[in-house]
Amino acid sequence: MTPERELRVEIARNIIDECEVLFSAQAWKFYQHSGRGYLYLHKVVNIQHSGGNDFSITESPSAIGSKVHYVAQRSEPWKMMMLSQAAKQQPIEYAELFNVIDTYKPKEEYVVIVGFNYGSDASENWFLRRPELPPMKAYTAVRHRPQEFGVDSL
Repeated sequence: MTPERELRVEIARNIIDECEVLFSAQAWKFYQHSGRGYLYLHKVVNIQHSGGNDFSITESPSAIGSKVHYVAQRSEPWKMMMLSQAAKQQPIEYAELFNVIDTYKPKEEYVVIVGFNYGSDASENWFLRRPELPPMKAYTAVRHRPQEFGVDSL
């Protein structure tokens, strides 16, 4: 794995860690309305490697916004993802992802993908998360105290 790719994975993990309760709550809400699927967050970052362990990172706005999206199985975005260039180039990794989505335990776990950039610089990292506050309980907590979690409502 390249240093830039490792840095993107680290950025993705940090984003998820910071927003774990909110992501967990959103996963449960979306699961209840749409069934199995995954959360998707897109980031546009430019990583400049300046030698050694030195990197500079600049973030730009994403064309799809900074909101977390839910992609449910059998939805139009799901079909597009299955036909994507990334899925064709990494069939084993995507077969694993599809299996995880088929088998995760929605009351205890959720799946999140953090996508970076566009075109030839695009990459995605997916994570199966088993948060300390399970999705069903996180949803209840956030729904009753949304401002505490930085949202107006859930």
